[in-house]
Amino acid sequence: MALSKTVTLQSPSDLWLKFSQLYREEEFPRIQWRPSASQTEIRIESAGVKRLLTVEPNLHPSRRLLDAGDAEDGRLILAPSLGEPLARDLRIAGINHADLNGRLYLNLESPPLLIDRQPTGKRFANPTSELDVFALKSTRLLRIVLSTRDELWTQAALAERSGLSRGLVSRLVRTLVAGGYLKPETPATRRQAGTWRLADFDRLLDAWRERDNWLARGRLVQYSVLGENPEQTARKLQGWLGASVPVFTQWFAANLRQAYTDTPVVSAYVGEASELNRIPARTVPTGGNLWVIVPHDDGPLREAREVDGFRLACDVQIYLDLLGAGGRGPDHAQVLRQWSGFAR
Repeated sequence: MALSKTVTLQSPSDLWLKFSQLYREEEFPRIQWRPSASQTEIRIESAGVKRLLTVEPNLHPSRRLLDAGDAEDGRLILAPSLGEPLARDLRIAGINHADLNGRLYLNLESPPLLIDRQPTGKRFANPTSELDVFALKSTRLLRIVLSTRDELWTQAALAERSGLSRGLVSRLVRTLVAGGYLKPETPATRRQAGTWRLADFDRLLDAWRERDNWLARGRLVQYSVLGENPEQTARKLQGWLGASVPVFTQWFAANLRQAYTDTPVVSAYVGEASELNRIPARTVPTGGNLWVIVPHDDGPLREAREVDGFRLACDVQIYLDLLGAGGRGPDHAQVLRQWSGFAR
């Protein structure tokens, strides 16, 4: 099987088989490591002390794993893929865990031994039977709660603001609460709807960042606009589109929120592909100084704000887009996120 493609595993037995194949011949300093034939145990011997870890396969890893205890209970959590935000919290909790992409964390207290191995790629993925809160349409809700981090929300208000159905909002809220991203604030009664608020801004944004691919979010068209500085290019785009107001992102928008570096490209979202026909500039395959994106879902256009006469994407959207922009984009993204006014 070629390992260049991502493989999705569908059963615990498949998960164990791949795990034992990957690790059976592994050699670590000071440790002998033997997966057993029972598909339930790992035998470890270090400095003459033998340990037995019970392997717990999990096809849908979530924050519920943090209730598993710690390394002293002799368990090893095994998943096809563990994201860094969850893996970090498992490390903090001292919970042994591993995945098929190379991540391995063992915290063995007798004798003291720590192996903390980071993944080198993503060859294996978890099955996707659970609701994906990071799907394009679902992220409309994420933009709302991340952009209003101190507010209380009812499901009805989230549905109205996001344009999502109440049924989908209900499922998203349940999933986000189960993951520890949202927390219930007031219970529902006959007279009053229940409310929720954001539980952990940074962890939710980190989880979204790990899943996000800004180029997969829509169709990008590059244009060459000669002899213009970024502000002139942006105002020219506004004039071309008229009532169809573009929503700016990446460097141009970030510098209007928290200036840091030059603006090599003016980037903006538009609502419909037909609006591209109103831009008279020359299209180029690469190297354009004006990027116009038609999103597959209108989420990036939502939660926008006006600054100095320009409509800007919400801060978390600008941050995510800068991370995938290349050049000094990731540096500017971190400066924006560390700014006290970020997403406020």
